[in-house]
Amino acid sequence: MPNTLPRMKLSREEEAYLRRWIYDEAHFRDGPGPAKRLQLAHQAIPADLATIIAAAIPDPADQAAASTVAPTGLLVWPWTEHNFHDKLGEARAFLGLTAAGKTPGTAAP
Repeated sequence: MPNTLPRMKLSREEEAYLRRWIYDEAHFRDGPGPAKRLQLAHQAIPADLATIIAAAIPDPADQAAASTVAPTGLLVWPWTEHNFHDKLGEARAFLGLTAAGKTPGTAAP
């Protein structure tokens, strides 16, 4: 049995953006990086991006690696407003979460 976590599929642009966003969040004291500026420009909620990351880049070691080296190359916001919400819904379903981000059948805190 392989020791790998299942991963939600991402486009190349989505993965590049999310890896850069991880880096920008880890280096917030250096000021907003390009992925953070795009997030703010598109009024995306950080927890929503984190949900997509949890589904698509589930390995903590892979996330930690993304936080240490800034990806290079052209960075674009890879979603339209509509397909961002579709991707978020896909990530929530992949993780077994409801639209509110809770696991079905669990009580609110």
